[in-house]
Amino acid sequence: MNSIERKRLVPDIPEPTGPWNWRVTWNGLVFVSGIRGIDLLTGEPAESHEKRLELIFQHMGRILADAGSSLHHVMSSTVYVTDMAALRPLVNDAYVKVFADNLPTRTIIEVAGLNQNDSIEIEIVAIQTSAAR
Repeated sequence: MNSIERKRLVPDIPEPTGPWNWRVTWNGLVFVSGIRGIDLLTGEPAESHEKRLELIFQHMGRILADAGSSLHHVMSSTVYVTDMAALRPLVNDAYVKVFADNLPTRTIIEVAGLNQNDSIEIEIVAIQTSAAR
């Protein structure tokens, strides 16, 4: 059985604000906790929804690279939004831009609220393509 690797801190990613790891790898899979568009300089969600999505995918790419994977190897995603009507079109556009022909499965769920009054959070599962750092 392959060992489980848990990683709480990832370079250039905001430190988790609670008791969880950014990623767990096991048996060639990378499980990534919900990522929000947190500005590294302020520690707060970015001002616009578009910038939040941009930061989410930047953070996601760094976490995956640290795990020996990439955005092209994302298999599944769950998106949490606080306003489906306003945010689903922006999420759709971001997915097409980021994933192109490598679209993962996706579930999008409207929630009453997110940490720090944020509006978008995405969690993913990807395939590990090389050794983790």
